Amino acid sequence: MTWSIENRTVVITGGNSGIGLATATELSRRGANVVLTARDPIRGRAAADQIEAESHRTVTPMVLDLSSFNSIRSFADELAARGRTDVLINNAGVYVSSRRITSEGHEWTMGVNHLGPFLLTCLLVADPATFPRRIVNVASEMHRNTKHDPGFNELESGGRYRGTQAYARSKLANILFTRELARRLDSTDGSTFAVHPGVVATRIAQDGDSRLGSLLWKAGSRWMRTPEEGAATSIYLATESGIEQYSGGYFSDEQLVEPSAAGLDSDAAVRLWERSAADTGCHPH
Repeated sequence: MTWSIENRTVVITGGNSGIGLATATELSRRGANVVLTARDPIRGRAAADQIEAESHRTVTPMVLDLSSFNSIRSFADELAARGRTDVLINNAGVYVSSRRITSEGHEWTMGVNHLGPFLLTCLLVADPATFPRRIVNVASEMHRNTKHDPGFNELESGGRYRGTQAYARSKLANILFTRELARRLDSTDGSTFAVHPGVVATRIAQDGDSRLGSLLWKAGSRWMRTPEEGAATSIYLATESGIEQYSGGYFSDEQLVEPSAAGLDSDAAVRLWERSAADTGCHPH
């Protein structure tokens, strides 16, 4: 299928910094109509101004807090009023070292990294006015480190909280969500992909609540990929023609790769979808 990103509307969550900013900048340069989201409207506007100065195209900043279902629903309504969404890139993600709870009572990492993107995607897919042709979910090779309940018999892990395990499990959720979403989109013109961006020098650990983790991440950043390098595969999946046949796949370095065995578990993907739908109250046909 012939595909061009020019003049298509691309929504990028967390587009005000790091990989999201790099993704938004390059897609704007290539002629996309970029909508970037940020929790802070001032940071969102500053990022949009920066991109506009480089690409000479209008960029729309919008406020979105993925830890709040109310914020997500308000954002989806506002987006629908603006017209069609062609590409959705679920880029925003968090890492925290101690347990936190969202406004709906969910563990923070699973709430922001999976349930928030699930609800946003669900709302856009359910509305013909905003149905995205392509959905890209930024996951991670960290998903291979999931130790507790990789089959998602429960949505959220109990017992002692470990930040790295919570993060790994949320990234496995991204991959399984992509797998089940692809199955449900099979009879439509929509496609979806999961992405490993590489280990990228962003603020994801520095914005957490562990000073030691922040210092270690910062010290190792000289050996990490740049945000521009980390954005490459998301950009590829947003712009490349003829990749619809790989819907549901997991990509790294612009190549289709196989996730862990847990990431290929179709039964777990269905369980995760059903629990996520129940918790968010979103049940698209």
